[in-house]
Amino acid sequence: MTSDAVQPCPVADAHRRLMDCHTQWHMLHDSYLDPDGFRLNLNSLVPNLRNVTWLLQKQKAVIPNFATWYPEFQESCKKSEIMGWVVKSRNRITKESDLELLSSCQVVWTRNWLERVEATATFPPRMSTSEIIHALRHSNTPPVGLITVRRKWVDKALPSWELLAATAEAYSWLSQILWRAHEAFGVERCDLADRPVECVTSALHSTLMRLPCMHLAQSELQAHFTMSGGVVEEEFESFEPDPATLKAAGERYGELKFPTSGPIENVPGFMAIARTLTEKDGHHGMFAFLYNGERVVATQELRFNDQDTKMLSFEGIADLVESTRADGIVIISESWLAIPTEKEKELKTIFFPARDRLDRMEGISVYAATRDGRQAELLSMIERGPNGEASCGEPIDVTIPTGANTLTPIRRKWDDMEKRGL
Repeated sequence: MTSDAVQPCPVADAHRRLMDCHTQWHMLHDSYLDPDGFRLNLNSLVPNLRNVTWLLQKQKAVIPNFATWYPEFQESCKKSEIMGWVVKSRNRITKESDLELLSSCQVVWTRNWLERVEATATFPPRMSTSEIIHALRHSNTPPVGLITVRRKWVDKALPSWELLAATAEAYSWLSQILWRAHEAFGVERCDLADRPVECVTSALHSTLMRLPCMHLAQSELQAHFTMSGGVVEEEFESFEPDPATLKAAGERYGELKFPTSGPIENVPGFMAIARTLTEKDGHHGMFAFLYNGERVVATQELRFNDQDTKMLSFEGIADLVESTRADGIVIISESWLAIPTEKEKELKTIFFPARDRLDRMEGISVYAATRDGRQAELLSMIERGPNGEASCGEPIDVTIPTGANTLTPIRRKWDDMEKRGL
């Protein structure tokens, strides 16, 4: 694109319809526990998703190079389970009958990083998540581990997709193609006004990533609890450094060179930054950087006080991997380390986490993994001075990643995405 100035929208009818879809998607979310309202909103949203491409095609005579790039989009749609479902569902709604909807509840028991069991339970559609949790507490559920409850509406013709996720996925496809149309005209930002719903704007995305508001809204329809400890809250948040923050960081830490390659290649650069921050501040938090190729698509700070919350945080990161189409991840973390005992090695287990052991050591680790199976890790041991000041040792390569368990939810998500063609 050639300019970042606001210009008239070159495909205003199609773009307004896409913004209508965004608004309707949130109405669909808000009606999730009302079967009649959910069906009504879905029946309005799906035809509008289909109409976006029709309105775009009506302008094909004036859109630059339309005959070159639009057929490529059509071919991609033919291979997409979601876009094929949108076309067929629109025809079913307008020419035949409503979609055949099924309401269920997914229950996931997570005993530890490697032991995870999923089951589908049937509850009345109007039953809230808190009411489902109450019912599960008084049923034959496992007494230990983390339990996640997710409400789930599906169309019988698309059983592998929850419908909020499916329609959010379709929206991302359409946002991408309208971005391409704007690019063809050389329009960076168009003049369409924002809608009353705060997140409904004219912003478009060049890649297949779901909007942050859609990702967050979907997470509201699930809850997590333990049989002994009550409800467990997710503890991670996005952060985007603003100019003022970057200026303050420069004044405190000096020049920090942010690495700009892919996740594996960026491990040494992130380690250099982590050592500088740790020696200056005496500590370092846990941060996740999600990548699509060499581009960072999401940044998250993770906080947790126990193992259950830690597992939950990484399950949340795994969901974000799908929403952003991330194919790589870098984790930076200060952590406790301990050498496994001979018995632990023999049984391939851990009796006591490192944080609870007297012989624990402290270190900074930076580890990365990619969807194609590559991984890398550097570890810097921390020595403390008499007043608690930190000194970080020279980084060493780690052949068996210390963060292997935390990456399990992400690898599980990548496997699931592969099966669904994402």
